[in-house]
Amino acid sequence: MIAAWVLFSLFTGCALTAAAAASDRLAFLSRRPRRFIWLAAMIATICWPAISLVRTAFAPVGDTDAGSLVGTTHRLSSIAVTMPGWEMPVQWRFGLLVVWALVSSVLLARLGLAVWYVHRRCAAWQTTEIDGVSVRVAQDAGPAVVGFSPMDVVLPEWVLEMELPLRALVLRHETEHRASGDPFLLLVATLVTALIPWNVALWFQARRLRLVIEIDCDARVLSAHPGEQRYAFLLLTIAQRRAGMRQRLVPALSEPISNLERRIKAMQAIRTLSRTNAACLGIAAVAAFAVACAVEKPVATEGSNRASASNGTRSVTSSTQSPGPVTGTFFEFQVDTPATLRENVAPRYPSSMKASGVSGAVFVQFVVDETGRIEMPTFKVLKSSGPEFTAAVKEVLPAWRLNPASVHGKRVKQLVEQEFQFGHPPRG
Repeated sequence: MIAAWVLFSLFTGCALTAAAAASDRLAFLSRRPRRFIWLAAMIATICWPAISLVRTAFAPVGDTDAGSLVGTTHRLSSIAVTMPGWEMPVQWRFGLLVVWALVSSVLLARLGLAVWYVHRRCAAWQTTEIDGVSVRVAQDAGPAVVGFSPMDVVLPEWVLEMELPLRALVLRHETEHRASGDPFLLLVATLVTALIPWNVALWFQARRLRLVIEIDCDARVLSAHPGEQRYAFLLLTIAQRRAGMRQRLVPALSEPISNLERRIKAMQAIRTLSRTNAACLGIAAVAAFAVACAVEKPVATEGSNRASASNGTRSVTSSTQSPGPVTGTFFEFQVDTPATLRENVAPRYPSSMKASGVSGAVFVQFVVDETGRIEMPTFKVLKSSGPEFTAAVKEVLPAWRLNPASVHGKRVKQLVEQEFQFGHPPRG
């Protein structure tokens, strides 16, 4: 019975995931919050098979209505009598339950250790007030919201050095997470996937929940502070800082296409909904939910059923993205071949700083054009230890030559961020 119930849970989860995906798109186009759609999908994916199992265990075999659930006509009690063509040995059933328990225990232990680690580090973070908001300042953590009662906003030290408008956006984003109770939703998603780790539909739903939590928060921030380009730049800057770059030449955002790009595209997408699109998406959501209601416990061999469940999951997660026009300035994750250094002149260590043994660093941003030259009007200092170091860097950049970035074989402009280190002069 355990194998049949697992397959029933997988099929139900995939159907509910498809319904949630259609509802998610409909909510996105109508500019509605989306996180509760995926939370509801996770709850239904757990509760539906659990209720059917309980009803099966306690319902009389001859009761034709015992298996009905939420008005559906199929008999969930048939799960007890329509087993696959072979009976799973008792040892296998026991082994399956043992593996399930072990995997769940490992995931729960990992979650517990993570909570303990954050709580331990949180005690060492200094509490201060920034722009009227009480926050904790960490050296290498954040921006984030930690804890549950109370929830604390954690900011890294480098955020304090940002320009006031960008810092206000960071604070607004984290306080929106705190006000909406998003950490609780993430905790629920993590616990659910840890308790039922074999249900691939739950893992996909949890991943989508994490993404739409951020997208919903981005939308609330932009409604209060309009300016999509500035906000997208802020997201890229934070991602790059978290990456901890140590390369000689590091383009902006050195990670591949990820949820970050999806968040930026969501901000730039057309958010108007025609009646035709609304009707089509509504029908798709209802149809997928109807499939979830009508799904029966499979009666074919267990191997073929697993293949069907796997194919159903792939149909939900797959997506096709068409390339955008090859114009404008690109970030590193948007190009096929990023800009690379060809010829450079090292900045001169300021003699006054060198004689005094003063070290420093300069973190700058600039655009590399289609010819591999740096467009100096785009030069911007993000962080500097002093004007002498900044002047030394700005002096040599016009002589730099790079291999330009390319998209679909065409040369394009690329935004690059570069850090220059001025170490202590050699002794003796």
